[in-house]
Amino acid sequence: MAKLVSPEGCEPDVQRGLARFKTRMEGENVRRKRWTWVAAAAAVTCQSVPAVPVTRVFAQRCVSACIAETGTVREMLRIRLSRSPAVVKKQAADFTLTDASGKLVHLSDFRGHVVLLNFWATWCGPCKVEIPWFGEFQEKYREAGLVVLGVSMDDDGWKSVRPYMEQKGVNYRVMVGDDKTAQVFGGVESLPTTFLIDKTGGIAVSHTGLVGKETYQEEIEKLLF
Repeated sequence: MAKLVSPEGCEPDVQRGLARFKTRMEGENVRRKRWTWVAAAAAVTCQSVPAVPVTRVFAQRCVSACIAETGTVREMLRIRLSRSPAVVKKQAADFTLTDASGKLVHLSDFRGHVVLLNFWATWCGPCKVEIPWFGEFQEKYREAGLVVLGVSMDDDGWKSVRPYMEQKGVNYRVMVGDDKTAQVFGGVESLPTTFLIDKTGGIAVSHTGLVGKETYQEEIEKLLF
């Protein structure tokens, strides 16, 4: 401890220390200002290429370097994006419902097929427009692996659905759903609501409301072929 005690009569030179600190800070400020002026001068030089021919060579080198750096950044972004995890599709929830013939229908039974799952009702105007299209799609793409399923949300169930199916000649399987079925698919609040489910069971596309026939056809073919 004796070695750490200052000799008698030795006092710190406060004024000298403050002077050194001030000098050091002024030097830092000068260096910062110097780099600011250098950067500004470089920017002005690049912008003045047409006006001062002598600086064109230097400016061209500056631009070339910038382009090279930009290419490097783009490559880094490309690599980063390529390493990003793929977007995972939401899997369609399974259900068990009964069709018009009394047979049980499990959505999972159609894994490996493209499924058009349509929530509808006999009183729904837009549904009446879409249903004939879905019948055409079922007939046209059946061999390619398309399965069309209709889930009626009519409150009185088969009392309204069976006569409607017979009258319209619906050629695909129809079931009667309920609020529980709707909630399984995120809460079907509007009719029609249609899901296109890919061969792995993932929801590829969903539509609420009336959608053009051509739009459905393009989406179906994209998933099938």
